[in-house]
Amino acid sequence: MKTIPISAKGFAEFVLAGPSRKATIVRNILKPKSKEAQVIVLYYARAIRIIRLYHTKGNDGGYLKHEIHGLEKKLEAATTNQARAGLRNNLRAIRSYMDIYGNRKRKIVPRPRIYYTHGRVRLSASPDLAVEEDGRLKLVKLGITKEGDNPELVRIMLRVIYQAANAEYEVQPHDVVYFDVTNAVRRRSSTEDSDLATTIDNGCDTLAGMV
Repeated sequence: MKTIPISAKGFAEFVLAGPSRKATIVRNILKPKSKEAQVIVLYYARAIRIIRLYHTKGNDGGYLKHEIHGLEKKLEAATTNQARAGLRNNLRAIRSYMDIYGNRKRKIVPRPRIYYTHGRVRLSASPDLAVEEDGRLKLVKLGITKEGDNPELVRIMLRVIYQAANAEYEVQPHDVVYFDVTNAVRRRSSTEDSDLATTIDNGCDTLAGMV
């Protein structure tokens, strides 16, 4: 039978959704990937590229200053609200990240393409950023927490990423981090979230039954 692909975030939204919203998510899964979905995937591409090269260049402050100035100039020249919002959020992601991690020695490693599979459902769990620090692999997901967002969404998403990574790499739950660029808050997966393993598998069964 055909595999059902869905992102970790989309799956977390499905698990927490009511019946009507669940049906909408299923309809979106059945459609070919839209241009809008591709834009979302690449939303933080600028910030991630700059962060990666900043660490690769040995935490080069001159490079960082030059790149931020370039984004600021693009923001000044942007003519649409969507373009301005994207540039502002990428700038905010860079500054928030640097406030916490800017002085830490991190080795950038290739971003692993990882999946958690249960039955016919395959959850895409690739992080936005992968680094090696103190000999440990750490996986980072960037995002924006909006007012009214259910905190369980991030908790489920992080657990999916951890379970996918743990099948191939030596990682601990606390090595999987969600970085909220809105307020520079870090949320980590936890060993106490092991109860979510059943929730995730049950969610996959429910999703498979609706597709």
